[in-house]
Amino acid sequence: MPLAPLFAERLHLFEELPRMEAIEKFNEPVTEYQSPPLAVEEFTVKHESANVPVLVYRPYQSVGNLPVLIWMHGGGFRMGTYKMIEGDVVSREMAHRAGIMVINVEYRLVTDDLKFPAPQDDCMAVLDWAVKNAERLGIDKNNIFVGGISAGGCLAASMAVADRNNGNHYIKAQLLNCAVLHKALPPLSEELQGKIDEINGFGLTAKMIDETREFAVGGNVAAAPNEWWAGELEDLSGLPPAQIINCEYDALRASGEKFAKQLQVAGIEHELITQAGVPHAHLNRIPADCKEVGETLDEMVRYIQEFI
Repeated sequence: MPLAPLFAERLHLFEELPRMEAIEKFNEPVTEYQSPPLAVEEFTVKHESANVPVLVYRPYQSVGNLPVLIWMHGGGFRMGTYKMIEGDVVSREMAHRAGIMVINVEYRLVTDDLKFPAPQDDCMAVLDWAVKNAERLGIDKNNIFVGGISAGGCLAASMAVADRNNGNHYIKAQLLNCAVLHKALPPLSEELQGKIDEINGFGLTAKMIDETREFAVGGNVAAAPNEWWAGELEDLSGLPPAQIINCEYDALRASGEKFAKQLQVAGIEHELITQAGVPHAHLNRIPADCKEVGETLDEMVRYIQEFI
C-alpha cells in the first residue's frame, strides 16, 4: 500500500530542514490527545540495582482482578520515556479498549556508563513486582502479557526468554511491535527493499540499528549473550505465544519476519501481521491523527482477548 498520508505529506521535511528539526516536525501531533476515562497511579519498583518508575492504568468502574499488559516504550535503548505517545497513550488506549490493566515501564536507558542488561533487569523486576503484588494491585496472575515497541519489543521478548529460563512461566503471551529481535539485521527481501527505496531511505538503516546495539552492549554485539535478542536463541521451545506486528515501510520488518519463521520451526504459537502504509514506530502517533494506529491497537486488543 502507499505510505499513509500523515507520513507521506511530511517526507519533504527531510529535504528542507536539518535532520533533528525535521524529525521533530515529522513527529508533531496534529490534534490534542483526549484520554479515555482511566484511573492512573504511579509506583516505584525497587530492586537491587535501581528504582524503576511505573504508571499503572485501570479502566474506571472495573471490578475484580484484571488481566495485565506490561508495556515498554522504544527509543533505541538510549532515548525515550514512558510518558511519550508510544508509552503513555498506547497504555491508555490498551487499558480502555481491552478492559485490562496496563503497567507502563520507565526502564533505565543505556548511557556511556550504563549498559545491558540494566533495562532487562528493570523489566524483569517489574514482572516480579506485579506477581508479588497481584492481590493489592488487582491483577489476574493467570493473564499476564508483555509487550513493547522497537527497543521495547526487544525487551519484552527477552523477558519471555528469561521467564522461560527461570521456570516461572508467568507470561501468557508477548506482543512485539516492530521489535529488534536479532543481533544483526537480517537481509531485506526484494519487496521490503523496494518499500525502503520508495521513501528514499527515510527511517532506520542497518547501520543505525547496528550502532544502537553496539552502544547498548558497550562494544562487541556478537559476543553479547544471545538471551538479550530472542531471535538469536537456538532453542525457542517453551516460549509463550507471540503476536508480531511489523510496519510495512520499516527495515526492522526483516527481523520480525525472520523471528516468525523461527517460531514456526520451533512449534510456538504465533501470528505475523504487517501494518500497511506505515514506517517504523507508527504507534508514536495519536490515534486520531493516524487511522493505522487504531488498526494496530485493535489487533493487539483482539490478540489479548483471545487468551482471556
